[in-house]
Amino acid sequence: MKMWQKVNLFLFLGVITTCILFVYFLGSINITNPFGKPWHMQPSVHEDSLSQLYKDQYQLLDKVPLRHVYFDSSRTNVFIMLNAWGVPTQEAILKDDLKPLESLPHQFALHRRLSNNTQHAERVEFKNKYENSVLITTSDSTLYKRSEYIHSLGFSCIVSLDRNDTDSAIQKIDSLLTQSPSFIAWTAEISPTGNHGKIQQAMQKIANLAKKHPDIRFVIQGTHRPVLCGAETRNSYKSHWVPVAVLNIHSKE
Repeated sequence: MKMWQKVNLFLFLGVITTCILFVYFLGSINITNPFGKPWHMQPSVHEDSLSQLYKDQYQLLDKVPLRHVYFDSSRTNVFIMLNAWGVPTQEAILKDDLKPLESLPHQFALHRRLSNNTQHAERVEFKNKYENSVLITTSDSTLYKRSEYIHSLGFSCIVSLDRNDTDSAIQKIDSLLTQSPSFIAWTAEISPTGNHGKIQQAMQKIANLAKKHPDIRFVIQGTHRPVLCGAETRNSYKSHWVPVAVLNIHSKE
């Protein structure tokens, strides 16, 4: 084999090797970080990880955004996400969390949440094209890098309140409902560690608001399981499921 042929062969093999390494590296990124993809391209999570009691007592919802399932165009919709509210392995704990809501017409469900971060939840659940829609924030705009995407969610108006002020947010929603917006969204920073006492207090306040406005649809959901806590607490929750409560369900639904 002539020298120039050897050089060409060497260069050809070098290009092939580089391409193989590049494809492998690119593939490893997609495998280890699948949640950068749109929700409909994300991997499936089967309900086999849920107990039979959960399967029997709750509606199981796929990864499709809840807006596609529960948004009622005939009335105002209030979507509230409770940060770090997940599905505990002990079913009785979730039942206690939901107890303040049981006096209202309701539907309880479990929803697949494939990434354990709030940014993912907000991008999926709050992105909208509704007219007269309002986003309420009660946390710093730098939290979850929210300032990088908050204006791309499609809201007509963004209202910023004092940090972690649940009462002010409830009062603001109450006030906004007199203006008949189509969509109100709020992520409540109740407890980063999933404190159930605080969650149940917030649930009671939301229930009181929903009772005051029986014609308004309220959809309450978790962002993800608690992650800013010890491994023992984190592992006491299902990693890919969050609770959902839909309030003021009409009798025909």
